[in-house]
Amino acid sequence: MRRVDFIAAMFDGQVLLAMGVYAVLAALEPCIEVFIERHFEANPPAHWCWEHLGIPLLRAACVVLFVCLAYPGLFGLRVAPDLQALLAAHEAGPSAVLGLAFLLALMVPVVPLLHRHPELVLPLQGMLATAFLFAWLADYLHMTAVSVWPGADVMMLVLIGAWLMNRLARFAGRALGETADTLANTRGYDTLAVHIVTMLAQLPVILIYSTGLAVQIAI
Repeated sequence: MRRVDFIAAMFDGQVLLAMGVYAVLAALEPCIEVFIERHFEANPPAHWCWEHLGIPLLRAACVVLFVCLAYPGLFGLRVAPDLQALLAAHEAGPSAVLGLAFLLALMVPVVPLLHRHPELVLPLQGMLATAFLFAWLADYLHMTAVSVWPGADVMMLVLIGAWLMNRLARFAGRALGETADTLANTRGYDTLAVHIVTMLAQLPVILIYSTGLAVQIAI
């Protein structure tokens, strides 16, 4: 059994494409928020729905889309069953995954751990989607002796990575945004950069989990 290389998976063409799409969607979120504020300024319910329902649903959809677009590279695979074949065998699967990821985001205010550490939400959503995709892949390949639990060591790396990457991303995003504001003589890039960089910074954490799972099917 070969070792699945996290670095190789990180720079896989499919994964990089998925990251690019994810970055574009992350950048669009503040634009949508400005649109909501301008067109529904006198409509507090619309603001509430966007903040408490719209944003969590959008981010959940982005994470699920990233996992789908990054397949099979996120498992370190160059040859794998087509994604459509996996989804065809689980027609309700994608909507169920999106629903669970959305539900996880809605649980943040009532789950103490997630409330104190919101940086864990995105990795958990990504790991949830990855676990489903891995289970579908294993089922397609008729592999029964596999698990969506990659081991305590991998999960420890996930937790440490989520915490560390969030803090590094905030620092780097703020520095990039302030530099852009200074060069362009504008305001607001610091907030935008922090938002985009912090969202992107959690994607490697998902890859730690996915490559940890892939060791079970690597040949």
